[in-house]
Amino acid sequence: MSEGNKDPVQRQSSSSVGKRTRLNAGRIALILVGTVAVVAFTLYATIVLYGLVKGS
Repeated sequence: MSEGNKDPVQRQSSSSVGKRTRLNAGRIALILVGTVAVVAFTLYATIVLYGLVKGS
């Protein structure tokens, strides 16, 4: 019954490789979110500026 606590899905990885993998995954997620935010802001600013120029 003590084997039930050693579920590899639930267990946190304490090895340096596991930590590095999670750190890299977090970095990739942050880069993706940042890239999407920059693209969205650029598109928004372009639309607003276009509207201001066309409206004048």
